[in-house]
Amino acid sequence: MPIQKVSRFLSASSVSRSLIAGLAASAVFATEIAVAAEDDLGRQAAIVLERIKPVGQVNVARADAAPAAPRGGKEVYDTVCAACHGTGALGAPKNGDSANWSARLTAQGGLDGLLTSAIKGKGGMPARGGGNTSDEELRGAIEFMLAESGLSADAAAAAPTAQAAPAPAAQASPMAAVGGMMASAVGAARDSMQQATAQVSQVMAPEAAPSADLERGKAVYDSACFACHATGAAGAPLLGDNAAWRPRIGQGMDTLVYHALNGKGGMPPRGGRMDLSDDDIRHSVAYMVSRAR
Repeated sequence: MPIQKVSRFLSASSVSRSLIAGLAASAVFATEIAVAAEDDLGRQAAIVLERIKPVGQVNVARADAAPAAPRGGKEVYDTVCAACHGTGALGAPKNGDSANWSARLTAQGGLDGLLTSAIKGKGGMPARGGGNTSDEELRGAIEFMLAESGLSADAAAAAPTAQAAPAPAAQASPMAAVGGMMASAVGAARDSMQQATAQVSQVMAPEAAPSADLERGKAVYDSACFACHATGAAGAPLLGDNAAWRPRIGQGMDTLVYHALNGKGGMPPRGGRMDLSDDDIRHSVAYMVSRAR
């Protein structure tokens, strides 16, 4: 073969190989671009699905499904009632306090009366104790607490409600009746005079110098009292609300401290913080009073 033909053949082969290599590189590059675009579309689709997914789901039960069995009294007590009846918060009778439960059982006329109060709410207790409970479950919880307090709901229901009429008192003579009326009037007048004298003495007595530690009172308020006095929960007067505090301040500092120590209305004793000392309570009351003046 002549040298010129060999040269032309070799040149053509080199061009062909370069063209094939270029086409192959282009195909690989195009494939990579397609894969990257597909991955990007997949990520974008996942983001869109995440953003538009529902915030909740509703499980629709069958109409003929059997109703769930009611929870037992102890289970309802542990999950709903224990928060107050286990601690005495908001004036709730503590579980196991036989005297307190006996008095309430009698005052409400038996188990049905207690159940009605639990369903509707009473005092600081919301309706149904604030839980999602049926009448049957509430009855079971009350029966459990009565049993834990040594009381029998059945015995209370079976006990006669009517009391024997008292025997008629012997009729007193007219003179004795007049003497009794005069003695009662004199006693009432004496008590009224003593009360008036005490009130005058209290008004005229010089006010003791304040000894409250307002800095300590603020610390107690920030850690305990703010839960109600910063929100108005359970009817608590808001910190700095002069109109709400003015009539309370008029009762005197000792009365305010007494109510804080022993509880009043929806406020439990010591605001529910039994670890606070009497001085802590007095300082916190003084701090709130100072903010209302």
